[in-house]
Amino acid sequence: MPDDKPKVKSIHEVVVAVKDAGKAAALYEELFGLKFDLGWELPWEKMKVKATRIGETQFHLIEPTSPDSVVAKFIEKKGEGLNHICFKVSGLSKMIEKFREKGIRLVPEKPVSFGNISYIFVHPSMTQGVLVELVEET
Repeated sequence: MPDDKPKVKSIHEVVVAVKDAGKAAALYEELFGLKFDLGWELPWEKMKVKATRIGETQFHLIEPTSPDSVVAKFIEKKGEGLNHICFKVSGLSKMIEKFREKGIRLVPEKPVSFGNISYIFVHPSMTQGVLVELVEET
């Protein structure tokens, strides 16, 4: 019988919020030899992303595209820096169900889905101040 328990499979991404992703990417390239060869915009999140891979883990630099975005508000409140860590999971819906039973606060209320992925965040008040994203590929 296959193991159908929800679980964390890997660290999918580490995400840093910055005011200028191009400038930050240039710094990380110079200091660490990373190459940010991926980039995209998420209009519904009002942000753009520059990304690279380190092994199997993605490293993202996120920049707000609007002063009313969640990323802009994060930078305004906390300054540039680690925004969140993302775990690749299996059994996301069962994991969400378990969290709701335990009173764990999730943001947004329902997972966001596009393409072949779904994601949701565990509010940092539930995880010692760390915003945790859970993503599942279908």
